[in-house]
Amino acid sequence: MSQLLWNLQWLNHNSQRSYPLTERAIKVDTTNTIRIPDSFIVSLYFPVHAGLAVATERFFIKTLLLSPIGYTIGIGYESDTETVLVGSVTISAATHITNRTYAVGGVDDFADTIGQIVIGKLDEINTLPPGLYSFDRTSGELETDAIRPMIRGIAGIRVINGVETSELIYGDVELVAGSNMRIDVSGGGPGPIITFNAISGLNLNEACVCADGATGECIRCINGVCSDDGSFTLTGGECIQVNSTSTGLSIEDTCAKPCCGCEELDALRGQIDRFSDGATTLQNFVSRLSAEVTQMSLTVIGSRLGDSDCTTCE
Repeated sequence: MSQLLWNLQWLNHNSQRSYPLTERAIKVDTTNTIRIPDSFIVSLYFPVHAGLAVATERFFIKTLLLSPIGYTIGIGYESDTETVLVGSVTISAATHITNRTYAVGGVDDFADTIGQIVIGKLDEINTLPPGLYSFDRTSGELETDAIRPMIRGIAGIRVINGVETSELIYGDVELVAGSNMRIDVSGGGPGPIITFNAISGLNLNEACVCADGATGECIRCINGVCSDDGSFTLTGGECIQVNSTSTGLSIEDTCAKPCCGCEELDALRGQIDRFSDGATTLQNFVSRLSAEVTQMSLTVIGSRLGDSDCTTCE
Protein backbone atom coordinates (compact mmCIF):
# COMPACT_ATOMS: atom_id res chain seq x y z
CA MET A 1 0.00 0.00 0.00
CA SER A 2 1.38 3.42 -0.96
CA GLN A 3 2.02 5.91 1.80
CA LEU A 4 1.69 9.73 1.49
CA LEU A 5 4.85 11.40 2.73
CA TRP A 6 4.93 15.06 3.80
CA ASN A 7 8.01 17.22 3.68
CA LEU A 8 8.51 18.19 7.32
CA GLN A 9 10.05 21.52 6.45
CA TRP A 10 9.04 24.07 9.11
CA LEU A 11 6.36 25.93 7.15
CA ASN A 12 4.94 22.78 5.57
CA HIS A 13 4.74 21.19 9.00
CA ASN A 14 2.87 24.25 10.32
CA SER A 15 0.30 23.94 7.50
CA GLN A 16 -0.81 20.65 9.08
CA ARG A 17 -1.28 21.98 12.62
CA SER A 18 -2.77 24.95 14.45
CA TYR A 19 0.51 26.91 14.83
CA PRO A 20 0.98 29.89 15.14
CA LEU A 21 -2.44 29.64 16.82
CA THR A 22 -2.48 27.54 19.96
CA GLU A 23 -3.75 23.97 19.93
CA ARG A 24 -6.62 25.01 22.19
CA ALA A 25 -7.76 27.77 19.82
CA ILE A 26 -10.97 26.63 18.13
CA LYS A 27 -10.40 29.02 15.16
CA VAL A 28 -14.15 29.55 14.67
CA ASP A 29 -15.54 33.09 14.32
CA THR A 30 -18.06 34.53 16.77
CA THR A 31 -20.99 33.71 14.42
CA ASN A 32 -19.90 30.07 13.91
CA THR A 33 -19.76 30.69 10.15
CA ILE A 34 -16.15 29.90 9.23
CA ARG A 35 -13.12 28.14 10.66
CA ILE A 36 -9.59 29.34 9.90
CA PRO A 37 -7.83 26.48 8.02
CA ASP A 38 -4.40 25.42 9.30
CA SER A 39 -2.90 25.85 5.83
CA PHE A 40 -3.65 29.60 5.74
CA ILE A 41 -1.36 31.15 8.42
CA VAL A 42 1.84 29.10 8.81
CA SER A 43 4.07 31.51 10.76
CA LEU A 44 3.83 34.79 12.68
CA TYR A 45 6.32 37.08 14.40
CA PHE A 46 4.99 40.20 16.12
CA PRO A 47 7.47 42.26 18.21
CA VAL A 48 6.16 43.99 21.32
CA HIS A 49 7.95 46.81 23.13
CA ALA A 50 8.92 45.86 26.66
CA GLY A 51 7.76 49.22 27.97
CA LEU A 52 4.14 48.48 27.06
CA ALA A 53 3.89 45.90 29.88
CA VAL A 54 1.59 43.47 28.05
CA ALA A 55 1.05 39.74 28.55
CA THR A 56 2.14 37.67 25.55
CA GLU A 57 -0.60 35.07 26.06
CA ARG A 58 -3.35 37.67 25.47
CA PHE A 59 -2.72 38.26 21.75
CA PHE A 60 -5.04 36.64 19.23
CA ILE A 61 -6.39 36.82 15.69
CA LYS A 62 -9.14 39.45 16.06
CA THR A 63 -10.56 39.92 12.57
CA LEU A 64 -10.36 38.25 9.17
CA LEU A 65 -11.66 39.88 5.99
CA LEU A 66 -12.22 37.55 3.03
CA SER A 67 -12.84 38.96 -0.44
CA PRO A 68 -12.26 37.82 -4.04
CA ILE A 69 -9.27 40.15 -4.37
CA GLY A 70 -7.49 39.41 -1.09
CA TYR A 71 -7.52 39.06 2.67
CA THR A 72 -6.96 41.34 5.69
CA ILE A 73 -5.90 39.92 9.06
CA GLY A 74 -6.21 41.93 12.27
CA ILE A 75 -4.28 41.07 15.44
CA GLY A 76 -5.90 41.99 18.76
CA TYR A 77 -4.97 42.21 22.43
CA GLU A 78 -7.29 41.55 25.34
CA SER A 79 -6.54 43.56 28.48
CA ASP A 80 -8.44 43.51 31.76
CA THR A 81 -10.73 46.29 30.57
CA GLU A 82 -10.92 46.21 26.76
CA THR A 83 -10.01 44.45 23.54
CA VAL A 84 -8.06 46.53 21.00
CA LEU A 85 -6.58 46.13 17.52
CA VAL A 86 -2.78 46.24 17.64
CA GLY A 87 -1.72 45.25 14.10
CA SER A 88 -3.00 44.36 10.64
CA VAL A 89 -1.81 43.01 7.29
CA THR A 90 -3.38 42.83 3.82
CA ILE A 91 -2.64 40.03 1.33
CA SER A 92 -3.35 40.26 -2.39
CA ALA A 93 -4.76 37.02 -3.81
CA ALA A 94 -3.56 37.76 -7.35
CA THR A 95 0.15 38.05 -6.47
CA HIS A 96 0.38 35.54 -3.63
CA ILE A 97 2.60 32.49 -3.82
CA THR A 98 2.78 29.72 -1.24
CA ASN A 99 4.69 30.60 1.96
CA ARG A 100 5.19 34.26 1.08
CA THR A 101 6.14 36.65 3.90
CA TYR A 102 4.21 39.88 4.52
CA ALA A 103 4.85 42.81 6.87
CA VAL A 104 2.42 43.31 9.76
CA GLY A 105 2.02 46.98 10.67
CA GLY A 106 1.19 48.03 14.23
CA VAL A 107 -1.45 50.61 15.13
CA ASP A 108 -1.94 53.11 17.99
CA ASP A 109 0.49 52.24 20.84
CA PHE A 110 2.13 49.72 18.49
CA ALA A 111 2.44 52.19 15.58
CA ASP A 112 6.23 51.72 15.29
CA THR A 113 6.00 47.91 15.36
CA ILE A 114 6.69 45.94 12.17
CA GLY A 115 6.05 42.21 12.38
CA GLN A 116 6.07 39.36 9.85
CA ILE A 117 3.46 36.81 8.85
CA VAL A 118 3.80 33.90 6.44
CA ILE A 119 0.76 32.86 4.41
CA GLY A 120 0.65 29.29 3.11
CA LYS A 121 -1.80 27.88 0.58
CA LEU A 122 -5.07 29.55 -0.39
CA ASP A 123 -6.95 26.44 -1.49
CA GLU A 124 -8.93 26.00 1.72
CA ILE A 125 -9.42 29.67 2.59
CA ASN A 126 -10.89 30.35 -0.88
CA THR A 127 -13.70 27.85 -0.20
CA LEU A 128 -15.04 30.06 2.64
CA PRO A 129 -17.75 32.67 1.99
CA PRO A 130 -16.52 36.28 1.63
CA GLY A 131 -17.13 38.68 4.51
CA LEU A 132 -15.68 40.28 7.61
CA TYR A 133 -15.41 37.85 10.52
CA SER A 134 -14.53 38.53 14.15
CA PHE A 135 -12.85 36.23 16.66
CA ASP A 136 -12.42 36.32 20.41
CA ARG A 137 -9.39 35.27 22.39
CA THR A 138 -10.67 31.71 22.82
CA SER A 139 -11.05 31.14 19.09
CA GLY A 140 -7.95 33.00 17.81
CA GLU A 141 -5.36 32.75 20.62
CA LEU A 142 -1.73 32.97 19.40
CA GLU A 143 1.24 31.03 20.71
CA THR A 144 3.37 33.04 23.13
CA ASP A 145 6.55 32.51 21.09
CA ALA A 146 4.92 34.46 18.22
CA ILE A 147 4.92 37.55 20.46
CA ARG A 148 8.48 38.59 21.24
CA PRO A 149 9.78 41.51 23.31
CA MET A 150 11.92 44.18 21.72
CA ILE A 151 13.52 47.47 22.74
CA ARG A 152 11.70 50.51 21.47
CA GLY A 153 13.81 52.41 18.96
CA ILE A 154 13.45 55.73 17.19
CA ALA A 155 10.64 55.38 14.71
CA GLY A 156 10.95 58.86 13.23
CA ILE A 157 11.92 62.47 13.85
CA ARG A 158 9.82 65.64 13.75
CA VAL A 159 11.28 69.13 13.30
CA ILE A 160 9.65 71.92 15.33
CA ASN A 161 10.23 75.55 14.32
CA GLY A 162 8.21 77.90 16.51
CA VAL A 163 4.61 76.80 16.18
CA GLU A 164 5.23 74.79 12.99
CA THR A 165 5.81 71.03 13.24
CA SER A 166 6.97 68.91 10.31
CA GLU A 167 5.61 65.54 9.26
CA LEU A 168 7.26 62.44 10.72
CA ILE A 169 10.62 61.81 8.98
CA TYR A 170 11.53 58.15 8.46
CA GLY A 171 14.62 56.33 7.25
CA ASP A 172 18.13 57.77 7.19
CA VAL A 173 18.26 61.28 8.64
CA GLU A 174 21.31 63.53 8.23
CA LEU A 175 21.93 66.32 10.75
CA VAL A 176 23.78 69.30 9.21
CA ALA A 177 25.26 72.20 11.20
CA GLY A 178 23.99 75.61 10.12
CA SER A 179 25.09 79.17 10.75
CA ASN A 180 26.80 79.61 14.11
CA MET A 181 26.14 75.98 15.04
CA ARG A 182 28.50 73.02 15.44
CA ILE A 183 27.57 69.33 15.85
CA ASP A 184 30.01 67.04 17.68
CA VAL A 185 29.83 63.24 17.97
CA SER A 186 31.63 61.54 20.86
CA GLY A 187 31.55 58.40 22.96
CA GLY A 188 31.72 58.22 26.73
CA GLY A 189 28.43 56.42 27.24
CA PRO A 190 26.51 53.32 26.21
CA GLY A 191 26.39 54.71 22.66
CA PRO A 192 27.46 57.66 20.51
CA ILE A 193 26.62 61.10 21.93
CA ILE A 194 25.55 63.93 19.61
CA THR A 195 26.19 67.44 20.99
CA PHE A 196 24.79 70.66 19.46
CA ASN A 197 27.05 73.64 20.25
CA ALA A 198 25.87 77.20 19.57
CA ILE A 199 29.13 79.13 19.17
CA SER A 200 30.51 82.32 17.64
CA GLY A 201 33.83 83.64 16.42
CA LEU A 202 34.97 80.47 14.61
CA ASN A 203 34.10 81.66 11.10
CA LEU A 204 30.94 79.55 11.02
CA ASN A 205 28.65 82.44 10.16
CA GLU A 206 27.43 82.54 6.60
CA ALA A 207 28.78 85.45 4.56
CA CYS A 208 26.39 88.36 4.00
CA VAL A 209 26.03 88.67 0.24
CA CYS A 210 24.69 92.08 -0.76
CA ALA A 211 23.26 93.04 -4.12
CA ASP A 212 26.48 94.64 -5.38
CA GLY A 213 28.75 92.11 -3.69
CA ALA A 214 30.17 94.59 -1.15
CA THR A 215 28.97 96.43 1.92
CA GLY A 216 29.19 100.20 2.31
CA GLU A 217 30.90 102.14 5.06
CA CYS A 218 29.26 102.47 8.44
CA ILE A 219 27.49 105.73 9.40
CA ARG A 220 29.92 107.72 11.54
CA CYS A 221 28.38 111.22 11.54
CA ILE A 222 24.90 112.74 11.10
CA ASN A 223 24.71 116.44 10.12
CA GLY A 224 28.21 117.00 11.44
CA VAL A 225 27.52 115.22 14.75
CA CYS A 226 29.89 112.29 15.16
CA SER A 227 29.98 109.48 17.67
CA ASP A 228 33.04 108.06 19.35
CA ASP A 229 31.71 104.48 19.55
CA GLY A 230 29.51 104.51 16.43
CA SER A 231 26.17 104.66 18.25
CA PHE A 232 23.53 107.43 18.04
CA THR A 233 20.48 108.12 20.15
CA LEU A 234 17.41 109.61 18.51
CA THR A 235 15.21 111.43 21.02
CA GLY A 236 11.76 112.70 20.22
CA GLY A 237 10.72 116.20 21.16
CA GLU A 238 7.39 117.99 21.44
CA CYS A 239 4.86 116.37 19.08
CA ILE A 240 7.63 114.10 17.71
CA GLN A 241 7.82 110.44 18.75
CA VAL A 242 10.52 107.97 17.67
CA ASN A 243 9.48 104.29 17.60
CA SER A 244 11.45 101.16 16.78
CA THR A 245 10.18 98.67 14.16
CA SER A 246 11.32 95.19 13.18
CA THR A 247 13.63 96.60 10.49
CA GLY A 248 14.21 100.23 11.42
CA LEU A 249 12.78 103.38 13.04
CA SER A 250 9.55 105.29 12.55
CA ILE A 251 9.19 109.02 13.32
CA GLU A 252 5.64 110.10 14.11
CA ASP A 253 4.07 113.54 14.54
CA THR A 254 1.80 113.09 17.53
CA CYS A 255 0.22 116.58 17.36
CA ALA A 256 -0.81 116.96 13.73
CA LYS A 257 -2.92 114.11 12.44
CA PRO A 258 -5.22 114.15 9.43
CA CYS A 259 -8.85 114.66 10.44
CA CYS A 260 -10.28 113.84 7.05
CA GLY A 261 -10.49 110.53 5.38
CA CYS A 262 -11.04 109.43 1.80
CA GLU A 263 -14.80 110.03 1.93
CA GLU A 264 -14.39 113.61 3.12
CA LEU A 265 -11.73 114.30 0.49
CA ASP A 266 -13.97 112.89 -2.25
CA ALA A 267 -16.85 115.14 -1.11
CA LEU A 268 -14.56 118.21 -1.08
CA ARG A 269 -13.27 117.39 -4.55
CA GLY A 270 -16.86 117.12 -5.81
CA GLN A 271 -17.69 120.56 -4.41
CA ILE A 272 -14.58 122.06 -6.04
CA ASP A 273 -15.58 120.50 -9.37
CA ARG A 274 -19.08 121.97 -9.10
CA PHE A 275 -17.60 125.41 -8.19
CA SER A 276 -15.34 125.24 -11.22
CA ASP A 277 -18.31 124.41 -13.47
CA GLY A 278 -20.23 127.37 -11.98
CA ALA A 279 -17.32 129.75 -12.55
CA THR A 280 -17.13 128.66 -16.18
CA THR A 281 -20.87 129.21 -16.65
CA LEU A 282 -20.62 132.65 -15.05
CA GLN A 283 -17.72 133.60 -17.32
CA ASN A 284 -19.73 132.61 -20.37
CA PHE A 285 -22.68 134.69 -19.16
CA VAL A 286 -20.47 137.72 -18.56
CA SER A 287 -19.08 137.41 -22.08
CA ARG A 288 -22.55 137.25 -23.61
CA LEU A 289 -23.72 140.20 -21.43
CA SER A 290 -20.75 142.30 -22.54
CA ALA A 291 -21.58 141.60 -26.17
CA GLU A 292 -25.20 142.55 -25.64
CA VAL A 293 -24.23 145.84 -23.89
CA THR A 294 -21.88 146.76 -26.74
CA GLN A 295 -24.61 146.08 -29.32
CA MET A 296 -27.10 148.13 -27.38
CA SER A 297 -24.67 151.08 -27.13
CA LEU A 298 -24.14 151.12 -30.87
CA THR A 299 -27.88 151.07 -31.48
CA VAL A 300 -28.58 153.94 -29.08
CA ILE A 301 -25.81 156.12 -30.55
CA GLY A 302 -27.06 155.51 -34.08
CA SER A 303 -30.61 156.39 -33.06
CA ARG A 304 -29.57 159.73 -31.56
CA LEU A 305 -27.63 160.69 -34.65
CA GLY A 306 -30.63 159.98 -36.87
CA ASP A 307 -32.97 162.24 -34.86
CA SER A 308 -30.68 165.37 -34.73
CA ASP A 309 -31.80 168.70 -36.42
CA CYS A 310 -29.45 169.73 -39.24
CA THR A 311 -31.09 173.09 -40.16
CA THR A 312 -28.40 174.91 -38.34
CA CYS A 313 -25.66 173.03 -40.11
CA GLU A 314 -23.72 175.03 -42.62
